[in-house]
Amino acid sequence: MKYIFIILAPPYTSKSSGVRALYRLCHHLNEAGYPSAIKADREVRPSDWNVPFHRGAVGDSIVVYPEIVSGNPLRAGKVVRWALNDPGLLAGDTTYPDEEMVFVYDPQKLETVSRAVSEPLGPNRVLWTGLIDPEVIFPDASVPKTIDCSFTHKGRALRERFPLPPGLSIEALEDRTPDMAALGDTLRRTRTLYSYDHYSNVLREAAISGCDIRVISEEEGWHDPRGCSCQKNIWWQDNLVENYARKFRDSSFTHDFVREVHTRWPVPEAAPLRKQSDRFWKVLWPRR
Repeated sequence: MKYIFIILAPPYTSKSSGVRALYRLCHHLNEAGYPSAIKADREVRPSDWNVPFHRGAVGDSIVVYPEIVSGNPLRAGKVVRWALNDPGLLAGDTTYPDEEMVFVYDPQKLETVSRAVSEPLGPNRVLWTGLIDPEVIFPDASVPKTIDCSFTHKGRALRERFPLPPGLSIEALEDRTPDMAALGDTLRRTRTLYSYDHYSNVLREAAISGCDIRVISEEEGWHDPRGCSCQKNIWWQDNLVENYARKFRDSSFTHDFVREVHTRWPVPEAAPLRKQSDRFWKVLWPRR
């Protein structure tokens, strides 16, 4: 099968928000009618997600690389670079060539990622997809909150410098959560989550689950990230609890993404998998 987009990704794991984003993008592109596939060393498919795998050459497909991939290992002629974090922070290159179309996941990263390209990026280069599955992450007031948890992840250096508050019995979230179902169950039982990682989707998941949240910084000590101005803070969307389920399921954001890609390379019209009016598709792809 010919794919419009091929996404190079690590093997799927629910423990990485960046990996989940890559697979979720593939799912939404397919749901919106843009045939897409994942290319990975090991094929692990999230259940119920529309995620096929591609094993051959990429041909003239548009290849999407996350920022942790250096260069153009698939030798694609059309490259989209999706910066899910700061360029070069975790891996990959610190600058990107003009031949690539660069997008950011977090709109707060536009200024940072713009330093990696020759021209500043605008809001049309934000590619955001909801990652919080309402089937496993949800509040439940009937569940008693009986534990406090810590979360370290990318904050190992901070943990060495700032110990947890004394006198508390705190369990490591990572030890209790081998999968997403366990994460949801644990967060619904957690009173306070103490996080050394200020830039993690887990903070949003904890907020939705009804946890108090504390993160650490040199300037503010332990504090609630939902009201701070720390440079590394995640993007807290308005009405997070009310809207997260819709954003997880809504594939409509892909049309803006494809329209922007279409300004550089021809993209075939979508073959809608769900009924759409003729007027909708004429607006999306006006004939010239």
